[in-house]
Amino acid sequence: MARLTFFRSVALQIVLVGLVSFTQPGIWNALQNLGAGGEEKPYLVNAANALTYGIMVFGCTLAGGLCNWIGAKWTLVLGVIFYTPYASSLYVNNRYGTEWYVMLGAALCGIGASMFWSSEATIAVGYPSESQRGRMVAIWMGLRNLGPLIGGSISLSLNVGGSKAGKVSYETYLVLIGIQCAGLPLALLLSPPDKVKRPDGTKIPHLKKRTTIKTEAAQIWSIIRSKQVALLVPIFITGIWGTTYQSNYLTTYFSVRSRALVSFLTAIMNIIADLIVGTVTDSKILGSQAKRAKILWFAFASLTTALWIWQTITQVHFTRNSHAVDWVDGSRFGNAIAVFLLAKLLYEAQIVFLYWLIGTYPRSDGTLERSVGVLRSFESLGSCLSYGVGASHWSNLNQCILAFALWVACVVPTTRGVWLVPAHQIEHTNAPASVNEDEDKTRSASTIDEEEKAASEDEDVPHVDSSPELTRA
Repeated sequence: MARLTFFRSVALQIVLVGLVSFTQPGIWNALQNLGAGGEEKPYLVNAANALTYGIMVFGCTLAGGLCNWIGAKWTLVLGVIFYTPYASSLYVNNRYGTEWYVMLGAALCGIGASMFWSSEATIAVGYPSESQRGRMVAIWMGLRNLGPLIGGSISLSLNVGGSKAGKVSYETYLVLIGIQCAGLPLALLLSPPDKVKRPDGTKIPHLKKRTTIKTEAAQIWSIIRSKQVALLVPIFITGIWGTTYQSNYLTTYFSVRSRALVSFLTAIMNIIADLIVGTVTDSKILGSQAKRAKILWFAFASLTTALWIWQTITQVHFTRNSHAVDWVDGSRFGNAIAVFLLAKLLYEAQIVFLYWLIGTYPRSDGTLERSVGVLRSFESLGSCLSYGVGASHWSNLNQCILAFALWVACVVPTTRGVWLVPAHQIEHTNAPASVNEDEDKTRSASTIDEEEKAASEDEDVPHVDSSPELTRA
């Protein structure tokens, strides 16, 4: 019985989805951390990434509905199947110069990532209770970053002799493709959502088994119009726009072995960020979740703005002297790598914070899956546009200035969104889901807005949910 309970536990589901993320987007990120997917020039890979994210603009929103229809587990399984062709296309292009396969692999990856992104975030954010959400999100993201860590160490060992700018060796891709193939059996080990139990013995109260296409369309539109989602849209579009610029920065100004070193160190910085933010978001020392959200956002906004000023100064230096740096170049290399790694640390911390933030908003049956899907669609839109800019021959200085300006533009609406976080988690469960439209009584986003406002008026009064699913012993 104990073994069965552990197999159905939230902790194991998060570990499993983290390991699957390690084999799929984790390895994809490892390739991106090499700069331009490890290629010598960034233009083809940036165009491929723009195609991937272009598909995800629509795919993630639809995948949120798919999660409600077939469940998060099977949506994740379908997503895994489409990831590996992209990595293999980079190998073929690196060794034989074939370009069309890169675009095909990118299109397949866009379909798979749409399903994967929506389902993995639904599991990682929706399964844990309020008291453990930060740590569980940190475990998910930390395991995902094993991909760049292992990929970076492999790449560093294979490319340690490359002291000039160029592309990585093709053997690098073979190892990473092998790791990606392990994702499918791991995904199949996940438990169905209705069988997962939290530490207090309760089931997940807000995840549907089945819904209708008509219901999903109506509720997705309702989610798009909700205040919480609308205020987070700008940061999901522009908040990590700079990652494309930084990929071009890394490809243009760093030697091959320095890029491999940066890939390895980036993964370490990301894991550190995951652990710190995951611990702080669950810490009661800072007060209610509303107070924690405000404190953390103020820290992120201040540090990220300061870092963009530093990055702009560094880019001006490289614009004047574009000679590639190697790790033997002393202070010039130190400044170039320091600003890059700190930016990666803050990006990772911001991502963990944003997914924790989504989980703090009031929710009922199906709303989390839809919210995640919609926001990841806007995130994909931002990535699509940024990679489109990165695929052009626009100067790195111009791309840096654009990314900085877009970051500044998202600060005010995000601040307003952070101020909507209720003091305590509000979860609702409705009648069991049915494929019959008349029986599908999903709570509307406007109702959730009203409840959130009431909960936020008094942060010192704990919320007690009357839902039998939550109060059951």
